[in-house]
Amino acid sequence: MKNQLLALLLCLPFTFLSCKNNPTSDQSLRTQSNKEFYPISNYIYSQLKYLDSMPLAVIKYTTIGGVTDTAIIEKSNFKGIARSFILPDIGSPKFKDQYKEESFIDATLGTITLTYTATNDTVEIRKTDVLLKQDDTKVKTVYVEKKITGADSSVIKKMLWTTNRYCQITTLLQKIEAPEKIIIEKYVWD
Repeated sequence: MKNQLLALLLCLPFTFLSCKNNPTSDQSLRTQSNKEFYPISNYIYSQLKYLDSMPLAVIKYTTIGGVTDTAIIEKSNFKGIARSFILPDIGSPKFKDQYKEESFIDATLGTITLTYTATNDTVEIRKTDVLLKQDDTKVKTVYVEKKITGADSSVIKKMLWTTNRYCQITTLLQKIEAPEKIIIEKYVWD
């Protein structure tokens, strides 16, 4: 009995300290809004500058229903497509509080993953993953998932940007009483 009482008395101060150190939800929100998200828009703009500096064509592969069509895209037109990766900007003060950030280091692969997940269903960008090389923290890939809901349809866009090589946008279009339509657009410049 004395041992149990002694153990209780020893644990009691730690219990109070742990409760005291937990931030309130208001403090957590302030910390989140002051936190800097990875500058995805700066990364995409740097990729566009890289592409402009290279004598490379942008080739577009469009696949619908298993049939692929190929075309060359002007770099100026491609810039508008690239903006879909950064708009809306989740790091802006208007949107930042609507996302939570998580990070994961994979020592086996030598990568760091930064994940931004929407905390409500009203924002267009549902999830963003930034995959960095662990040794120099350069971006390997950026993945963005968007959901756009209309009156009679919903569109899910799954977008992947691979540094200095290509980007791909997979669009899942679902209309009421119609089969799902899948459109895969891959833009290659390497």
